[in-house]
Amino acid sequence: MLKSANDTLDIRFDNYLSEKSWILSSKKKIDILPIEIDDQPTKVTFISAVDSISFTVKLGDRYDFIISRGKKNYHTRVEGRQALMTKKDDSLATVNLQCLKTNLLSTEQRNKQYPFNKAKRIELISFTDTASDFTIALPVKHYRLERSKIRDQKVLDTAQVNALTDIWFNIGRTPINNLKYISISRSGCYEPRNGIVFIDEKNRVFEYVEICFACKGNRYSSKRIKPWDDCEQKYMILRDYFAKQGVKFGVEEH
Repeated sequence: MLKSANDTLDIRFDNYLSEKSWILSSKKKIDILPIEIDDQPTKVTFISAVDSISFTVKLGDRYDFIISRGKKNYHTRVEGRQALMTKKDDSLATVNLQCLKTNLLSTEQRNKQYPFNKAKRIELISFTDTASDFTIALPVKHYRLERSKIRDQKVLDTAQVNALTDIWFNIGRTPINNLKYISISRSGCYEPRNGIVFIDEKNRVFEYVEICFACKGNRYSSKRIKPWDDCEQKYMILRDYFAKQGVKFGVEEH
């Protein structure tokens, strides 16, 4: 039995203290605290202002006890349950996130992918808007680039397009068998300053990819574009590619 003077108690999980996280409730016949167990037991301690009680919880363990406050008794249970995501799962998800050159598609196969197959010209750009204090979109108006907002511009030759499609289609996550979940690496910010622009035979921008290297994020102009695989080092690889083509603004780290 654990004595308590208040309706709330602290719980310590090994060395982590969760303050006022347990609230006494008379609506439940038994109030259960499930503990997810991976490969090691967890020491759980209920702490009131006047008392405490501890359990070393292993997978499959069940501990019933009573928390007494005044004249009321609250039946409580601690259960050791199988963790949904184990440390091994976390480790595999981290490995899966790493970029790997897979060489799945040939140059011919890559260039048949939309929007590369429809583009007469492909450009790398950087852009800004000195009149805006907020995040701006890639500057396309009526299917044309707004030249006043363009800082760098590079028309790609055949070899440079082939290098871009190689990064886009042939570099992706490391395959892992029996992967239970996918880890995502992304910042909360989004301030795009670069892009890949696809131009048709009428000199119109018909598709583009907006890129924020600082935040590791992007936006596609339409759902017709097959997204590249967002592995951990993808934006570093693309950043290096942009820099090699002479695009500086939004690429160089300041």
